[in-house]
Amino acid sequence: MLVLVLAGVLGIATTTLSYVIIGRVHSVMVVRQRLQAFSLPQDVKIDEASNPGKGEESAVKKLLSQANHSLGLKQSKQLEMELARADIKLKSGEFVVLNAFMALAPLTLTLIGYSILPSLLFSLCGAMIPQFYVRFRQVDRLKKTSAQIPEALVMISNALKAGYSFMQAMDLVSQEMPAPIAQEFSKVLKEMSLGVTTEASLQSMVDRVNSDDLDLVITAVLIQRQVGGNLSEILDSIAHTIRERIRIKGEIKTLTAQGRISGLVISALPAGIGFFIYLINPEYMTALFTETLGQIMLAIGLFGQIIAAFLIKKIVNIQV
Repeated sequence: MLVLVLAGVLGIATTTLSYVIIGRVHSVMVVRQRLQAFSLPQDVKIDEASNPGKGEESAVKKLLSQANHSLGLKQSKQLEMELARADIKLKSGEFVVLNAFMALAPLTLTLIGYSILPSLLFSLCGAMIPQFYVRFRQVDRLKKTSAQIPEALVMISNALKAGYSFMQAMDLVSQEMPAPIAQEFSKVLKEMSLGVTTEASLQSMVDRVNSDDLDLVITAVLIQRQVGGNLSEILDSIAHTIRERIRIKGEIKTLTAQGRISGLVISALPAGIGFFIYLINPEYMTALFTETLGQIMLAIGLFGQIIAAFLIKKIVNIQV
């Protein structure tokens, strides 16, 4: 129990410190990038000695750039896309450094006398927590966006029928609809105002949201822009189709509720029983962590639990 408490406190402290440092440096870098858009006279020189945090900022900035360079261009863009889908305001290098801190922090437990195996286990958990958090944010944001798409399509269709242009209809959605769908349309309008083509801006929104429903909508819009047609009727038809799909998904979720609850119970039951036995007889459970045979049994049990949870998720996850 003491190891769990120390690891938890150490992980929270490391995460907080990492977010503070990375957030401070990132804000300074953003401000400087914006200021670089304005040209300074030749005779104006910035007093570098007047910036007391420049050495610290340069060191952290160099660390972030090295982490970003180690990923490679393709992996860096992919990671930034994953962070954008989760609406996490971090660069790829910043996320890699934060993930490294979370993974390496539990290893310091070995300095105060704990064995290497629990430290490695906590280090593995620390490395996986940011990934699970990003995935959780992506799924949550995708659910909210998918639920808002039909209403946004009806609003755009009604605006087109009232005589608005397509850009004005998107601006109406960005102002009247709640987040996250309003944020995505606002980004599209900002990109278009900076000179990006309509097709590229809409495709960029599809890549950020990663929704099949939105992909269907944007594909229909792009085809209509090329061949013509009544866009409002097309959007009404797509909105009806998406509503029916959401209704069917709700029915499937209701029918598979028992299987999903069974998966949660099966996954949580061994850990709950083990914790209960540990409270009653700690020496009985300690052998699983100190003896070689116990560690092998624990690893096999964890592997079996992961496989079972994965199979149950595949069974109850019915695509519509």
